[in-house]
Amino acid sequence: MKANTFFSSVKSKFLSNKQAKRTIIKQHDVTDCGAACLASIAIHYGLDMPIARIRQYASTDKKGTNVLGLIEAATRLGFSAKGVKADYDNLFSIPLPVIAHVIQNNLPHYVVLYSIHSDYIELMDPAYGEMQKLSHAEFRQKWTGVLLMLLPGDDFTAGTERISLEKRFLYLLLPHKSILIQVLIGAVFYTILGLSSSIFLQKIVDNVLPEGNTNLLNLMGTVMIIIILLQIFINYAKTLLTIKTGQQIDARLILGYYKHLLKLPQQFFDTMRVGEIISRMNDAVKIRAFINDVLIGFAVNVFILIFS
Repeated sequence: MKANTFFSSVKSKFLSNKQAKRTIIKQHDVTDCGAACLASIAIHYGLDMPIARIRQYASTDKKGTNVLGLIEAATRLGFSAKGVKADYDNLFSIPLPVIAHVIQNNLPHYVVLYSIHSDYIELMDPAYGEMQKLSHAEFRQKWTGVLLMLLPGDDFTAGTERISLEKRFLYLLLPHKSILIQVLIGAVFYTILGLSSSIFLQKIVDNVLPEGNTNLLNLMGTVMIIIILLQIFINYAKTLLTIKTGQQIDARLILGYYKHLLKLPQQFFDTMRVGEIISRMNDAVKIRAFINDVLIGFAVNVFILIFS
């Protein structure tokens, strides 16, 4: 089918969409460029879809995604999609955005064309995760002449298929709510007791040394020893609870991920690299470290700021 015929049939429908949303999406892997481009255009029309889901729809494998796979994925998202072979002159009359197939670093690649001007083309390159402006000569040298035209169809529904970060963290934290509260309370008391050393020194300088009050010194020394022992105990308990929480979060994430892997079809493993699967398991450690160290540390620092 000639490009001009398809362009003229859908141009008015495309141009009726007044959204100017240009979403930059960085590909996770070298094979994700097609899925990232489709995700960017989907967001342009109001549909937020994870790249991983689009990869599955497009049957992305270790070699990447072909145009047919992108068309199938776009159809499942509710788009009317058509792959066309166009002349360079057609670029000035096509409705945007559109996915263009290019050769970059001697490898097949996809980019999203968002605007075409008389002296340059503005596109979203998922390899760099940024908007770029290329001269017509630069783009013409890369472009293979293949375009993927997308038009929201009757089955297209705007919305989001993503789970918010807040919900993800609540899903992880709620089962361990009581332990985390104990850790937080212990951290607060530990911090308050730590501030008592400055009060102890102040009392010695203001009350003990000027008056030579040894009885007060003995009393304060005894109290300080008790506070130090209590501080050591609280820190020990806090550390144990933190380790326990970390182990439970690790088990929940890694075991849940492992069970999920066992339920996936063989096609998933054919499309994913081994290192990519392992790296996602390693991300569980980073999530646990963030919850245990960053969140609790932030809360403690806030209390230090308040009481100081």
